[in-house]
Amino acid sequence: MTEQTTPGALMRAEIAEQPERWLELGATPQGVAEAARLVRERGVNAVMLAARGTSDHAAIYGQYLIQTQLGIPAHLAAPSMATVYHRDVTSPSTLVVVLSQSGQSPDLVETVRSARRSGSPTIAITNDPSSPLATGVDVHIPICAGAERSVAATKSYTGELLALYLWVQELLGTSPDTVTSRLVHVARAGRAVHERSQPLARSIAVELGDADRALVLGRGYGLATAREAALKLTETCAVAASGWSAADAKHGPLAQVVEGTPVFCLRGATAGRESVDMLAPDLRARGARVWSTRVEPDVDASAAPGRDFTIPSDVPDELVPLLEIIPFQLVALELSLARGLDPDRPRGLTKVTLTS
Repeated sequence: MTEQTTPGALMRAEIAEQPERWLELGATPQGVAEAARLVRERGVNAVMLAARGTSDHAAIYGQYLIQTQLGIPAHLAAPSMATVYHRDVTSPSTLVVVLSQSGQSPDLVETVRSARRSGSPTIAITNDPSSPLATGVDVHIPICAGAERSVAATKSYTGELLALYLWVQELLGTSPDTVTSRLVHVARAGRAVHERSQPLARSIAVELGDADRALVLGRGYGLATAREAALKLTETCAVAASGWSAADAKHGPLAQVVEGTPVFCLRGATAGRESVDMLAPDLRARGARVWSTRVEPDVDASAAPGRDFTIPSDVPDELVPLLEIIPFQLVALELSLARGLDPDRPRGLTKVTLTS
């Protein structure tokens, strides 16, 4: 069978190429300097991030990144303000950042129009420089992920994360050499995480062959990964998965955990790890099947995999999401195939979703 007709071949290839795409984006970060200059020139004192689907999870990452690194308030938009309620809710001092793989979502295009009517500066982060979003804003940052043919987004998601990171580093005045060094390191770690995670992902897929639900728990930067990991399981495997902050888990989400429920705990980032760990006794008491990500200084791909996915301990929290999502992209891929599905073409879904 050819690559085009083999189920999951596209998603598998696109997961694997992510570290190289990060290096390519870092080598030619188009629009990043202009986006930083726009913030400085317009006196921005707040940021609103607008997105849908996978890109909305990148926006959650951006919300944490902007607030922790820049100290600027950041919140997530409700695009229905523009499309359903026809209200302009931003101001000239609010920067509007829209994220979209395709750059075509009508409600995000209308959100940009609303922002421009309010005098807000606008930035778009997309994978298509000719898209309506890219051409309708003050500054466009292309993620340079190349064509993403699998319906399940993988490399475009981490490309959006990295574009946000590069933009924030530009605002912080981090030297290009320092940024390059960090990207080389995280790309090397990404290759190792990818290689090391594959056997465990296949093992999990066998164990979860009959699972109809799953819970993914994170905190801080890990919340974006929790939401995205849950979405990958839902769209490719028809699993009713949900991603939550560990801080919210006892406010209701833990009620879905019964004997045998798969639970994935994100422990890669230093900040928030203790909050996730505090849930362990309750998860054990409910009979959950638990897997985690954990840090380990040695990410030698030849080491025997354990129960948990491992990532290096010397990656800063703000770059951990680039690595921590990779194991769950692989789990979604392998579980989908184990169930006789095609993660490249999930039933009832298309690559470009035109939400209005």
